[in-house]
Amino acid sequence: MRNGMTPLFDQQSLERWFEHYENRAEERILKLLQSAGEKFIEVARKRASFDDHTGNLRSSIGYVIAKDGEVLTENFTESDKGTDKTTGKYKGRRLAEEVSLSYTGGYVLVGVAGMEYAAAVEAKGYEVVSGANTQCEKYLRDSLKLIFSKM
Repeated sequence: MRNGMTPLFDQQSLERWFEHYENRAEERILKLLQSAGEKFIEVARKRASFDDHTGNLRSSIGYVIAKDGEVLTENFTESDKGTDKTTGKYKGRRLAEEVSLSYTGGYVLVGVAGMEYAAAVEAKGYEVVSGANTQCEKYLRDSLKLIFSKM
């Protein structure tokens, strides 16, 4: 007892309390990033203005979430239409994982259109993922403003 005060907890209890709240915060960060990734996919697929005969470009649209260079979750699904959707899904996932592994300082959300010709399609004036990227960033910004306003 110092200064007339006796703590009602010990160091171990305090550490467990901090660990509990750290885990909750990390769960919420992951949920926020997943929601943003789903927003990215939703917008990219709705706004896609290109013809995709093989299904590869649409199938290559997805995201990966990693923490400290380790992939935690992802979402890549094959397009409903097309002749060869598997290649796009594989290339999209591979590109997103490759990019995410270079980030080793915390969480990262990587949204991609993984076919090598995606940028060329956008350069021709078609919507692939640029609008989805803008909407995803806006969603994250707005969500974080709301979270911090409550603190």
